[in-house]
Amino acid sequence: MRRTFLGLHARTFSHATEDLEKVKLAVANTLGDVEQVVSRTEGHHGNPIFIVEAHVEDPVTMDDFFDRLGDEGMKRVLDSLDRRIDEGCNLFLKIDKQAAYEGMVQMAHNDDVISVRIRVGAFPARCDIAQGIVSEYLRARLASR
Repeated sequence: MRRTFLGLHARTFSHATEDLEKVKLAVANTLGDVEQVVSRTEGHHGNPIFIVEAHVEDPVTMDDFFDRLGDEGMKRVLDSLDRRIDEGCNLFLKIDKQAAYEGMVQMAHNDDVISVRIRVGAFPARCDIAQGIVSEYLRARLASR
């Protein structure tokens, strides 16, 4: 059986003005109970920046992510699918970090985001094939709701 998605990688930043625990909660609200890795770096002026990342390979967890995104989010992805998939068969989404902290997973309209990269199981690995796979997957999820 072909897997629709091979993996999901999420990444966001916690700046000095943000509470790291709240940022981690936003990621948890987006992806569920997954392991998060936090690394530390410094900004241009020496200010601490934490990078929060999570990697998912479990198909059920990835399905849950799309369910959290909801009908409106999935329709928005469908409408812009040709601009969201690269030649490496990666689907790119930006999730609103503030909304995610509040428990609402939605596409971002700002720059304060959780960046999500999803590897599409397209064989052969071609952009048009990946677009078709994601389109079929999202349409089936929307129809089953």
